[in-house]
Amino acid sequence: MRGAVVVILDDDDRVLLLARTPGNYWAAGKWAYPGGKLEPGETPKQAAIRETKEETNLTVTELRDLKLKVDVPLAMYYTRSYSGDVQIDFEHTDWAWVDRQNIEHYDLAPQTLEMYDWALKNG
Repeated sequence: MRGAVVVILDDDDRVLLLARTPGNYWAAGKWAYPGGKLEPGETPKQAAIRETKEETNLTVTELRDLKLKVDVPLAMYYTRSYSGDVQIDFEHTDWAWVDRQNIEHYDLAPQTLEMYDWALKNG
């Protein structure tokens, strides 16, 4: 695995999306989930938790595997268990809790919608 992401759902089945900065190395300017690259000696789950905290200030727990075929070696998790208030880092320009009815109005990173649909159906 090269990276890890977390699909965070709230009690109303909305998902947390982050707007990536225009100069970002991946999916620049698009909306995506918290996540990033693994650091040396880190498990994918540890990376997912750390990256989510760094990018959103949220502490996520009870991560479950999101089993979807994607184009890159990526560990994917979803959860409804989190604490804290969203505060984005320098890698992002905005954030939003988005429901299924409105998510397609966002300029999404690749496979963001598919991950959300999978988490809604299976979680």
